[in-house]
Amino acid sequence: MNFYYCDACHYCFESKSLPDRCPDCGAAEHNDKKAVRLAKKDEVDELLRIRAEDNE
Repeated sequence: MNFYYCDACHYCFESKSLPDRCPDCGAAEHNDKKAVRLAKKDEVDELLRIRAEDNE
């Protein structure tokens, strides 16, 4: 499982493979680039921190 990030809406999510478009906002492109890319370490860390807070 990998983490991906949408540059259009800033949605970070897990998926088995890179999707064609963002599952949240539906963007396929943003600023003439693919909207969805592999998430950076700090983006993944933020997602995991939020998930941990939600579980408390």
